[in-house]
Amino acid sequence: MNKTMTAVGVDMTLDQIRDTINALARQGSTANHQIGVLYNHVVDRRLAEIAGYKSTQDYFIAHVKALSQSTLTVYGTVARNFTEAVCTQYGMGNLRKLLRYADVANISIPADPGPMSIEVPRDDGTVVTKSFAECSVDELERGTRAKRAPPVSRVPIADQARLLFLEDSIFTRFSGVAQVRFSSRNKGGKTLISLQDVPMTELVRLTTAIQDGISAEPTLADTETPASA
Repeated sequence: MNKTMTAVGVDMTLDQIRDTINALARQGSTANHQIGVLYNHVVDRRLAEIAGYKSTQDYFIAHVKALSQSTLTVYGTVARNFTEAVCTQYGMGNLRKLLRYADVANISIPADPGPMSIEVPRDDGTVVTKSFAECSVDELERGTRAKRAPPVSRVPIADQARLLFLEDSIFTRFSGVAQVRFSSRNKGGKTLISLQDVPMTELVRLTTAIQDGISAEPTLADTETPASA
């Protein structure tokens, strides 16, 4: 069976792949990666369409009742990105959550994702860093939501205007030069800023941008549109 999976079903017909997936589904979670590999093979080779079906999804909805289409999609997505050993160790569900986190955080996933750092927000607004191996599904989801919508509102009011000026200065200075990423958060009552993707060759430009951003001594009133006379 493992040799067949390694060969990605190249010598199997569409219906043989269907029967194999149905059999693997009865084996439990240890076969999930193999199911994903076979599912991807059908998708990539358009075997269902060649057989006259509208789509791969339509074929599997009709012929694989033990697994939902969403489950097959998860298995396929995870199998494209991780080895069978990694899937067995960490689970398909957690790895799918990790892929979403990495996507919104714009970071790469190492071959062994276990030690990978995940920023997990707490209920009190603080953020704790945990390894992927230590994270629950809920913690991975929290981290992903926070990356999609950073809690900017938690930054103290007194710092918000300065952050706006600083971000604008960096954006202006690096426009057309590099896509520098600027973010801020509150940790332990202190406002922290993060800069990413600054080219080593542009450190002078970065210094100038920061100096411009902090020299204005802005207040929130500076960022408001003046009322009409």
